[in-house]
Amino acid sequence: MKKLFILILILLFFPILFIRFQTDADVYAYMGRLLVNGSIPYVDGWDHKGISLYFINAIGYLLGFKSIIGIKILELVLIGYSFLTFYKTLSKKYSEVIAFISMIVGIFTLKYFFDGGNLTEEYGVIFVLISLSLFLKNQLKTIDYAIIGALFIINITIRANLISFWAALFFVYCIQLFTKKASISQFLLTFLKMGYGAALVVLIYFVYFLSTNSLQEFIDAAFVFNFSYSDSTFVSTLTAIKRSLTRYHLSFIFLLGFLLSIVRFIKDKNRTLELLLIFWIPLEIYFSNMSNRLYAHYFLMWIPLLILSTIVIISAAKDRFNFSNKKILLASSFVFLVCFYVPIYMTFINYKSLIFDSKTNPSEKISQHILNNYKDDTLLVWGNKSSIYNLTNKTSPITFFYHSIFKLDTELIKTKINQFSKEISEKKPTLIIDAKRGGLIELDLSNINEIDTNQKRNLKEFLSIIKTQYVFKEEKFGVDFYILVNNE
Repeated sequence: MKKLFILILILLFFPILFIRFQTDADVYAYMGRLLVNGSIPYVDGWDHKGISLYFINAIGYLLGFKSIIGIKILELVLIGYSFLTFYKTLSKKYSEVIAFISMIVGIFTLKYFFDGGNLTEEYGVIFVLISLSLFLKNQLKTIDYAIIGALFIINITIRANLISFWAALFFVYCIQLFTKKASISQFLLTFLKMGYGAALVVLIYFVYFLSTNSLQEFIDAAFVFNFSYSDSTFVSTLTAIKRSLTRYHLSFIFLLGFLLSIVRFIKDKNRTLELLLIFWIPLEIYFSNMSNRLYAHYFLMWIPLLILSTIVIISAAKDRFNFSNKKILLASSFVFLVCFYVPIYMTFINYKSLIFDSKTNPSEKISQHILNNYKDDTLLVWGNKSSIYNLTNKTSPITFFYHSIFKLDTELIKTKINQFSKEISEKKPTLIIDAKRGGLIELDLSNINEIDTNQKRNLKEFLSIIKTQYVFKEEKFGVDFYILVNNE
């Protein structure tokens, strides 16, 4: 069964080596390139995700000999390693059949929510699965605890809400302490061992931020901005939870797993997996809905819940009805076809595109045009099309290299826009491309009547600079090219 699982895993995710990154993924790849080229995240290029995400992209970029394909190869390796390691853990702890069924649920859910890859939640899932593989071992060594602690810091410095597993784990250890299944010394020693790994990662990052004088910029972007950017309240998050659970019907698996975990733990207080799910499922449901948005990749962190809930459901069915492996496989196959026809179809489309679709992507056409006609120009892409930077191997001289956040009207955003306008005046990129981002003022003002008053006011200085210091050069492939007046 393991060989079949590996084959399915390869079939599902081999196409990611050729699939183009989506908008956010290109931003993270750009930030990784900055790191490799000696620039400083949050200072020389601004985004609001955590530093670990950019280091992952930097490592991939280096592995690919300064090519984006290296990021995709690293991504594929991490997916394979995390899922195969967890498969091995489950097959030892339960059975080959249970491991196969539950992990098939996991990889097809990853495909379902994938959204092109190289995303925060994807890496969050990978590091949770690695941590789970260690946590579920019969005997944990000090190094195992240290790795779990290190991965906690890595996840929180990818995105702050990717920590529900560790929060649930803390509650599990607390319950074990209160029920006298662990002594206070064991309890403290467990977290001390995790602290070794956590402290090491914190130290590495702390030294990096101090050496680059960018600690405050990191805190402001990855934490202060993200919390100010989120407009959610407790009530709105509850509304988002209802919407996500009804929209993504896979949720019924872990909701059933949650109920069965309560029942099974009440009957047997030694069931650690069920106790973990009792805390983890509500926490993850809340954390994954904090943004009040229903983008598919926001729910990648459901994957471990679905895997473990599948184990609980199968185990409960075997205990209650004495099902044979054959009946379990038949029942699982039916549920699988009902739940996962979408990722099967998506995989078919991926391969169809690889084999038959030879069309050049618009970003590739734009990038080639830049390389042919503006090779020596400094580039700013107005909007959010970071793929152009990556395809031309250029970096923006302006810290704010993408501008979708400028649609917001907060005091913090106004500060960022003022900094952006000041840099434009001082550094004067010789080529500005208007990528025509929806909801953002276009540089020819053709959509000015569709833009709210606040954005017009906030971008007034920038638009004045464009009007007085830049001239329209040409329109190619749906974007407008503007060049610096004294650079004609």
